[in-house]
Amino acid sequence: MERASYEQMSPMGLAEADAPVRQPTPTPAPRKAPYPRPRVLGVVNRKGGVGKTTTTFNLAGALAEKGHQVLVVDLDPMGSLCRSLKIRPEKRTLSDLLVGLSGSLGDLIRRTEIPNLFVIPGDPNLRTFEMRHSGSVEYRDVLKRQLAEVLRWKPFPFVIIDCPPSLGLISGNALTASGEVIIPVDGSTYGMGALVDTLRVVKLIQANVNPDLSVLGLLLNNVDLGTGYDRTVLEVLRQQYPGLLIQTVIPTSPESDLSAQMGQPVVRYAPESWMAKAYHQFAEEVLARRPGNGR
Repeated sequence: MERASYEQMSPMGLAEADAPVRQPTPTPAPRKAPYPRPRVLGVVNRKGGVGKTTTTFNLAGALAEKGHQVLVVDLDPMGSLCRSLKIRPEKRTLSDLLVGLSGSLGDLIRRTEIPNLFVIPGDPNLRTFEMRHSGSVEYRDVLKRQLAEVLRWKPFPFVIIDCPPSLGLISGNALTASGEVIIPVDGSTYGMGALVDTLRVVKLIQANVNPDLSVLGLLLNNVDLGTGYDRTVLEVLRQQYPGLLIQTVIPTSPESDLSAQMGQPVVRYAPESWMAKAYHQFAEEVLARRPGNGR
């Protein structure tokens, strides 16, 4: 049901979505020169358990450690990201602003204990927002409008949006507000199906709502390349999505859950671990990829 509302935006439906998804061209980026405009990255996948929140949390931490100011927007009603950061929503919430109550999205920005890392907390009423307004065109770009106001007065170099495991109104808002999308994936059978659905919706958003949206890449998560199964999954993804698969592979590791429980990205909690090194490498790939749609 959630996916249908976005498919209806295109008269060609899913057939149009089967066209290749645009991706940015990897090019070296000057380390010290600021980006001309903020990079807004949506972290999206229809399937739960693929590491969207873990990716958001640790990529933000790695970029912040490299000296970049990062604003994280928690769009998941479950609020796992903000629980990791030990931040709770205040009286005025993100869902209030999305439905048009007075105030500014900037009023919700909270400084975290991690240098350079800021967050806009989500809240459980985001689920109600999606249920009540899923069929309304009026609310499809409300986050984009609110975020644009924030970035006019505070141009964070990076904004990372953590999305729920769905392709409904909330994730649609994230894709409409984003310039680039990261799709965390796992190697399960259901994971491959969810990836196809997610790419199709990205294509529909590109064609109908946000032509500047590009896929930064697919990030393979929770992988043990010592197993034949995971090596096969990696090879299949390389063959099926050439140019889209991010080179960094995030290994399976207990540091992931432990660092979240301690409220620290893994690059701070266990800086010498393989997982921390992987996220540093992933952050370098993000920095090296050109903002924009690569056309």
